[in-house]
Amino acid sequence: MSTLVESAPRYTARAIKATGLVEETKALLRAWEPGESAADLRRRARQDALLGKATASRSDDVVAHAFNQRFLSGPLPAAPHLQRLLELRGTGRWFTDLCLLYAARADLVLREAVTMYAAQRRSTGRTYVDTPSLLQFLEDQQARGRMEKPWSRSVKESVAQHVLRQMTDFGLAGRPRRGVRELLAFEPSGVAVGWLAHDLHFRDLSDLRVVEHPDWQIWTLDGNRVRDRMSWLARPGVWEFQAAGSVVQVTWACATMKEAVDVLARNELS
Repeated sequence: MSTLVESAPRYTARAIKATGLVEETKALLRAWEPGESAADLRRRARQDALLGKATASRSDDVVAHAFNQRFLSGPLPAAPHLQRLLELRGTGRWFTDLCLLYAARADLVLREAVTMYAAQRRSTGRTYVDTPSLLQFLEDQQARGRMEKPWSRSVKESVAQHVLRQMTDFGLAGRPRRGVRELLAFEPSGVAVGWLAHDLHFRDLSDLRVVEHPDWQIWTLDGNRVRDRMSWLARPGVWEFQAAGSVVQVTWACATMKEAVDVLARNELS
């Protein structure tokens, strides 16, 4: 086995525990109290029926395996700023785009299903995704040593089905028809582009690394399209953008993510 495969992050079956959960995420973000732990939120979600008629076990799964891992984990958790943007701007396509971003960051299987499996199908003219082809992708990844332990066929099938449903939930694929889902044209909203650009910038990445970061591939954007979008969104109060070849220079107008959220809330970014 090559060193590359040995050092690559491993797949988990996390997708079985969560789907897109866009509406559930809105409900939890609106209810979450800054500084509240996932355990406390899980307890309150049960007690106060924050997720409506969801069973106690389902409520626990949504908080623990989706909301916590997507929005409360890591050194720069998204929940505080995402909660503020939702409050200031209200819901919209931007919110679904960011749910996709953080779901793919939290689940490597979803991420590579979008950035490798679906991208390869698009590039070869196959305009749909389905369980058999995604199952074959997972089997190929297992053969490369991407799972800690081999998955049973039933686990691979369940993961494939849940990932395909997430692709539909997030607007990457259509609803199933005769066992297949059409791959849809995808273009992230300007608010989402502004969010990710600032998020990467405040992680102390250079301007070039911001526009070339692999997270853009989650939204089907390559480096050239990122440059185009950031150039289109350039305006006073947001950023100034210049790019020529491998040289990228961004003059950032915001000094903190909180400032960026306020700017994204009040600007019409298409």
